[in-house]
Amino acid sequence: MKLKKPKFWDYKHPSFISYCLLPLTFLLIINNYLLKFKKKNTNNQKTKTICIGNIYVGGTAKTPLTIKIYQILSNLSFKTATIKKFYSNHIDEQKMLNEKTKLYCLRNRSVALQRAIKDGIDVVIFDDGLQDRALDYDLKFVCFNNIVWIGNGLLMPAGPLREKMQSIKKYDAVFINGNQIDNSNFKSLIKEHNKDIKIFESYF
Repeated sequence: MKLKKPKFWDYKHPSFISYCLLPLTFLLIINNYLLKFKKKNTNNQKTKTICIGNIYVGGTAKTPLTIKIYQILSNLSFKTATIKKFYSNHIDEQKMLNEKTKLYCLRNRSVALQRAIKDGIDVVIFDDGLQDRALDYDLKFVCFNNIVWIGNGLLMPAGPLREKMQSIKKYDAVFINGNQIDNSNFKSLIKEHNKDIKIFESYF
């Protein structure tokens, strides 16, 4: 069973509790900074890698998007697979991927990738893993939900963000999922941090 997020994370503005927790966000800031120096396993294989993740903690439709891209690539005759790190509280997503894709689900993403490479997979799509600095993906996509967006905009534990919005500059494309509404404001904010990034809208 998944743990529920604190409600104040998704308030439009930071609450009193958020401000009280604000000093603790420096631990995440320091951690994210140190992870920049962690040596990545560069992908020198023919197998190409795509990571579909988020910087917001919560549902952003990563798994349905992973399945959709898997279907598109498979229909183009690429031998495609998905990888999701095993978590005991992610059973629903793992079951969905297992039913609709060729899934490698292990506790270590790097080991799962090596198994896919050994099996001659052309393209591997990672469901989650943008913050896994052990891997260097060929393409990195960030998902947002246009209903909750980035909540109160603060880092954990004061808010729902794993990384600051400035981290958008590291990624290749953004997918805005959710309701069919005008996403102009969201797009403008994203472009402030990465004017060249590709932005797609998808609805599941």
